[in-house]
Amino acid sequence: MGAGHGQYQRGLDWDDTTEYAPAVVTAIAMPLTFSIATGIGLGFITYALCKILAGRFAEAKPAVVMLAALFALKFAVS
Repeated sequence: MGAGHGQYQRGLDWDDTTEYAPAVVTAIAMPLTFSIATGIGLGFITYALCKILAGRFAEAKPAVVMLAALFALKFAVS
């Protein structure tokens, strides 16, 4: 499992914080929360927030922002 995760990290743009921060949050959150869904949800939230806070609104696609909002609502309610 761990070797498979290492392969996708080579394709990341490590010079762009808005690209690698969500991947790092996702990779760290999954084993710490014992939940793949929670890790993915935190990754979506981090990605949307990074793009919006960096002022790169065109890269924050509406579907991604919607999923991030739904995950944030899920985490807030549960």
